[in-house]
Amino acid sequence: MKKLYYFLLLALPVMMFASCDDDNSLPSVDVSIQLDGGVSVNDIIYVVQGDTLSVESINVVNKEHGKNAIITSATYSWDYAFVGVSVTPPYGAEFITENMPIGQHLLQIECPVYAVDKSPAMMYMAYKVKIVESADDIPSGDQVTQFTTTPGIKES
Repeated sequence: MKKLYYFLLLALPVMMFASCDDDNSLPSVDVSIQLDGGVSVNDIIYVVQGDTLSVESINVVNKEHGKNAIITSATYSWDYAFVGVSVTPPYGAEFITENMPIGQHLLQIECPVYAVDKSPAMMYMAYKVKIVESADDIPSGDQVTQFTTTPGIKES
């Protein structure tokens, strides 16, 4: 009888892993970000020192047609330092560049994302931001204030 208990005890972890299915299907979304006070050129956001860089809105679109996806907040960091959380749509934020040094910076945005028939997940986006002295220092090229990105998504 003791051997039976030992066998069942050893079989329990195997049964637990064997019975789990892969229901961790992560959302596949595109994220549209609207900027004000800065422009994106060649995947770098340029801002003139003294201007305010505003993330006006963050919109999520599910790549699976006919199914919705949403975010419920946006957590912002600047140069790896926590700045704040926006919990109301359109999940914007402002960054005053008046006292920031000229040069490269990093804007990070973290959002929980929920999509129909998918597991909840966290999406992470990071953008290079370059603060310049004047608008003449912004390189020529396609200058956009609204762009779409596919974020990295991690199971939460």
